[in-house]
Amino acid sequence: MTREEQFDAVITFLRSLGLVISEGAIGRETLVPGLDIWQGGLRFERDHICKPADMLHEAAHILLSEPAIRPTLDGTISSSPAEELTAIAWTWAAAMHLSLDPADVFHDEVVSGNGETLRENFSNGRYVGVPGLQRWRMTEKYPRMRSWVRG
Repeated sequence: MTREEQFDAVITFLRSLGLVISEGAIGRETLVPGLDIWQGGLRFERDHICKPADMLHEAAHILLSEPAIRPTLDGTISSSPAEELTAIAWTWAAAMHLSLDPADVFHDEVVSGNGETLRENFSNGRYVGVPGLQRWRMTEKYPRMRSWVRG
C-alpha cells in the first residue's frame, strides 16, 4: 500500500468512527510531529507526519477517552501508563483491520522509541494493553474488535 493509500485508508476509517479529521497548518508544538489533537478531533500536516499509521495512535487517545470529555480534548493530553498501553493495543488492532504493514505501525521513529520492540512483540502475539479494551468490552478475541469507540 502506498503512503497516499495508507492516508486514505486511515482517514476514511477514523471518519467512519465519527472522528473529525482536518488537514491544515498546526500552529503549536505537538508531541507527535504533524499531528494535533484539536477540538476533540485530529488535525494533521501530511508532509510532517512520519507514517500515516501515527494518526491511529493519536486517534486512539481520543476514541478511548470518556465520551463526555472527548469534545473538550485539545492539544497534548496526558495519559496514565495503562491508558498508553491500551492506546497501543487499539492502534495495532486498527492497523491490522486496515491491513497496514507492521513496519509502518510501530516504526523506528515512534515517539516512545520502542517501535522495534513493539513490532516484534505484537507480530508474535505478545500483546500489551488488551485488558483495558476488554474492561470496556471493546474486544473479546483480540485483535478483533467489537467496538472501536469507548462507550
